[in-house]
Amino acid sequence: MGYIAQKQNIRASRLLFLCCLLCIATVIISTPFPQTTVINLARHTSRRANVTQELSSHNISFSFIDAVDGANLTNSELFRNTTALARWFMTPGMIGCFLSHRRCWEKCVRSGKPLLVFEDDVVLDEKFGDVAKAAMERLEDCDYDACGGNGIDSEDQLMWDVLLLGAFGCVHPEKKYGFNWIPSLVGGHWRTTRQVGAKLLLPTSKGGDAGGFPPQYASIHVPMCPYGMHAYVLSPRGAAKLLALCPRASYHVDAVAWGRQELTILAVHPLVARQTNLDTTIGATAVYAKNRILARFVADTYTGFELVGGAPAPILRLGGPLLGGRLMLTTGRSLAILGMGLVISGKLRSKLIFSATLLYVAVFTAMVRLLASKWNY
Repeated sequence: MGYIAQKQNIRASRLLFLCCLLCIATVIISTPFPQTTVINLARHTSRRANVTQELSSHNISFSFIDAVDGANLTNSELFRNTTALARWFMTPGMIGCFLSHRRCWEKCVRSGKPLLVFEDDVVLDEKFGDVAKAAMERLEDCDYDACGGNGIDSEDQLMWDVLLLGAFGCVHPEKKYGFNWIPSLVGGHWRTTRQVGAKLLLPTSKGGDAGGFPPQYASIHVPMCPYGMHAYVLSPRGAAKLLALCPRASYHVDAVAWGRQELTILAVHPLVARQTNLDTTIGATAVYAKNRILARFVADTYTGFELVGGAPAPILRLGGPLLGGRLMLTTGRSLAILGMGLVISGKLRSKLIFSATLLYVAVFTAMVRLLASKWNY
């Protein structure tokens, strides 16, 4: 009996040892996600619950970072954290969003490691894990080679700052921009689109089409004019740059941050994160947000940009504190003014109305570019 028990114990020990080896091998082979944080206002419990369910379904460990509530900032905090023009033309939600992302940049600098940042209305594609891990493996190889010798972009000796996993704007690597030309013309700050490095073979498709399925690839490229901050990976170097380049809230954080040419911004293809557009926290008008007609239209299937989410987005708060922030120019209203001006001028053949419409566009564009530029500091 003692011999049999001893033999069983040996078998159990061997089995335990093999299990430990398997676990260690799994940890070594698989590249974990970077440290992950989600921006969320504490009072938005429903959004917190939704994003928790979403990220948990992708086996992503994360922590919340308390978002800044722009409406609760004191006058001294506003003067310290915003520019003079921002206090007139930004909504409290826009200010809070900007300062919330700055908190993430500070966290990345303190940790000294890459940080994956989500906004709490993000929705992930089923390929998110494969694409994100493959891209991070490539960028880690590049980052460790100061001479860029790994081939990702050896000519430019690329050292990445930001990797976009989800975005809006002109970000398609084949320049299929569609309606996204409109905000890019207003915002400016263009980059030269190009793919960096070879295509990435996704982990789930390694081994080719032996099983009847063709291999699946992703790629990394430089986006021309990106917007949106719902899903991105930040390097410590990039975080330090952003803190220096964007010391105070000056305009929409994505227009300001991604518009800085000193920043090396990359994006994955295909994009693997989108926004739900269920509601908004930047001070948009609720009229469009609940419009069922607009909800049927997707302006860009590649980025997932929907009119129901874009139309109510504030562009400028007019009158500043004098009017209590009630007068606001949104994306939808701005496009309506432009469209009506062109239609009426064409119908009446009025050069005056046409000239007034063009003047509106010119003033509006100049104001946006001023707010998003370094001149605002």
